[in-house]
Amino acid sequence: MRWFLKPKHIMVLCLFLSAGWVLMTVSAEVEQNTRAENPDISSEADLNVSGQESSESSQERQPMRQESRPNLQKIIQSFYPPLTKVEQATQKELDTETKADFRNAPLVEVMVFIQKQHGVNIFLDGQALKQVGLTAKEPVNVSLNGIKLKSALDIILKPLGLDYVIDGEVLKVTSIEEANHTLKVRAYPVADLGSSAEEFEALENAIRNTCLPPSSMRHKTYPVDDLVIGGSGKSTSKSSVSDSSRSISVVPQCQALVVKDTDRVHLKISELLSQLRQVRKDQASLSSDAK
Repeated sequence: MRWFLKPKHIMVLCLFLSAGWVLMTVSAEVEQNTRAENPDISSEADLNVSGQESSESSQERQPMRQESRPNLQKIIQSFYPPLTKVEQATQKELDTETKADFRNAPLVEVMVFIQKQHGVNIFLDGQALKQVGLTAKEPVNVSLNGIKLKSALDIILKPLGLDYVIDGEVLKVTSIEEANHTLKVRAYPVADLGSSAEEFEALENAIRNTCLPPSSMRHKTYPVDDLVIGGSGKSTSKSSVSDSSRSISVVPQCQALVVKDTDRVHLKISELLSQLRQVRKDQASLSSDAK
């Protein structure tokens, strides 16, 4: 006790206490500065608490998410094979607004103007034009503004008896007959729109009734004698022969529709399937809200 109360020892003890206090102060200041410079950095204890609270909050919210989520299967791709990058770019431009003002301009010049304006490759099918008695110099008279390119092309080409198709990686301007014979095969996954044979049949009928041309347009007409070996070929009576090149089939084992048809028909089918999926999604949301 006497040793402890000696002045020299008391001074040493005070020095140790002062040094400890200084170290604690410096350490606190360093930690405070570090957090100020890096607000995203938390202590290990803070991280553990945050993680625990996040986990508990997630567990509490999870049942609500499952209840509000529509019971729909995810569609990876709207159809197969998917469009190439060039085809996607061309489709996008067809939905872009355009401006065209022509007075007796040759068709070829109009197409060159559109090609430069929208950056799409356009090919005039000279052979098909020749077969219908047209040339690349057919005059065009239109004044269009603020409409989609695909609508403008229809206005320009239809009066001439022409049409367009996306063939390969170009936008081909050709005759309507040739366009109707440029067919593509696509497979549409529809597992989310049906499961039974009856449901798939109903979906197929909906597509036939709303997307496909009338049956009268899907038949070719030939003279009867032309269909008979040795016929004279002079008969004026007609007989309809079904154009079997176009088709739509259900493949239950893949839960898919396989369609062989024109670009225009495929576009209508894609739009119809998108609308049906939106309708089903909205109905699922309404049912969930009602609960």
